Amino acid sequence: MQRPAAPAAPLPLSLLLLLVLTATAQGQEATGSKELQPWLVGLTAVVVFLFIVFVVLLANRLWRIRTRRKSDESQESQEIHRVEKASYENPAVENEEEKSKATSL
Repeated sequence: MQRPAAPAAPLPLSLLLLLVLTATAQGQEATGSKELQPWLVGLTAVVVFLFIVFVVLLANRLWRIRTRRKSDESQESQEIHRVEKASYENPAVENEEEKSKATSL
């Protein structure tokens, strides 16, 4: 049974964000407190939004896999129980199957 491939983590994007924020923090130490530039605020907002969406989709996928496994296990047990409940022995059918009847055309 193969496991589904896990989605790749957005490592390069998070490293880029970390570098940008580090450079901004170093620049703020030298010049005092200063607001972030608008493009940097927008970039940060987009990255955070995409990360949240990634985490939600990952959680949703894991949840669906878990519920599918539980439903498959319960269906298998129900099917076995249903077959055991509905099955019975019929000696007449078993006797007919043992004898082969050949008919001439």
